[in-house]
Amino acid sequence: MAVPDTPARTPQPAAPASGSATVTAGTAPYVTRPTRWTLFTRTFIPWQLWRFARINLKMIRINRSTRRR
Repeated sequence: MAVPDTPARTPQPAAPASGSATVTAGTAPYVTRPTRWTLFTRTFIPWQLWRFARINLKMIRINRSTRRR
């Protein structure tokens, strides 16, 4: 049995676990683009204020219910 002339491949180092992805918008096979409505809701200040107030009221309600126990 003959021994190959090429050296064995060294294993590739594992990707860092810090969450850095190698797939970007330019290299991804399919990237969804936001709709006009999505862009509108992201930039419409009254909508953002309403969502901010709604989320904060929900957090206040949850905190009050857990404090009573």
